Amino acid sequence: MKNQAKQKNKMTSVPHSIELLFNNEKLDIMKVLCLMNAFASKNHKPRKVSEIMFYYSLINFDLIQLFNSNERNMKGSIPSPNMYFRFQTKLNEILLKMVHLQFIEIRGQVVDKIDSMKVELKPRGKEFYEAVDSEFFDVLKNNYIDAINNVKFTVSNQKVIKGVQQ
Repeated sequence: MKNQAKQKNKMTSVPHSIELLFNNEKLDIMKVLCLMNAFASKNHKPRKVSEIMFYYSLINFDLIQLFNSNERNMKGSIPSPNMYFRFQTKLNEILLKMVHLQFIEIRGQVVDKIDSMKVELKPRGKEFYEAVDSEFFDVLKNNYIDAINNVKFTVSNQKVIKGVQQ
């Protein structure tokens, strides 16, 4: 009986290489840490969880194209909120792990909504990120900085990436 269950699990499981491609928690932590460092390069104020989610989605789900007027007019498409909402629940887990690693600090009260809690990069998170010598993360950080400078974090812009009709 046990052997049959093991064989069934082996037949239905996804290869590790594919799983890492779509469910790589360490990569997601580094991407969020990269974003926090991009925020810190502008100023060191704490950021709302909703703001982190907004800029993460713009770059990593290629939703930045929604704010390029030429592309929006040419494609005329409305974004699918699936990736945004799927990652929204995952982000909470990532932030908790980053707190445990002492990369960030989360500020807020128990009664606060998660989106309104503030996240601050701690020196350990900054040091860890800077120790990683990667062209991928350098480019990603520059993309985050460009997005922060060019697309404002507003309620109406949040609605755009969520696919809410205005």
